[in-house]
Amino acid sequence: MAVTAIELPIWLEAELRSDQAGETGAVWIYRGVLATQPGPALRQFCLRHLATEQRHLAEINALLPPQGRSLLLPIWRIAGFLTGFLPACVSERSVYLTVAAVETFVQAHYQQQIVHAEMRQFPNVKEKLAAFMRDEIDHKDEAANLAGGLPSAAAKRWCYLVGAGSKIAVRLARRV
Repeated sequence: MAVTAIELPIWLEAELRSDQAGETGAVWIYRGVLATQPGPALRQFCLRHLATEQRHLAEINALLPPQGRSLLLPIWRIAGFLTGFLPACVSERSVYLTVAAVETFVQAHYQQQIVHAEMRQFPNVKEKLAAFMRDEIDHKDEAANLAGGLPSAAAKRWCYLVGAGSKIAVRLARRV
């Protein structure tokens, strides 16, 4: 039996709301990069990943009832846009490092959700999140490969901020 938004327990609705916030932010990261009119290789990278993130967002939105969606979507859009736009103003490598940092966090976040003890009651949601996580791992690996080499001290600080911001966003989105 398919789980509909109406059947979701409060804890799962909160988790999916955090996923909605994250996928919204991801969509806007790529829109932020694209706003800088990047070169062809980065543009294609962004368009491919944007399509995946838009699909994830649509599927999460289909699970959440309208009243269960994040009230902070405008903030997630702005934060995502800046998270893509700012590094794109620096370099392509900065974008790839940023995407790798974001996806490292997202992988851990989805993994935590998938192993949640009560998730076994929602196998179709668990399967969907596992598929999303596989996509995000692919994004992380591709971005890390394209970034090449070790990040500078400044890039490490930026990536730390990206991860910390993602953690804060999840906590907020679970509540609002």
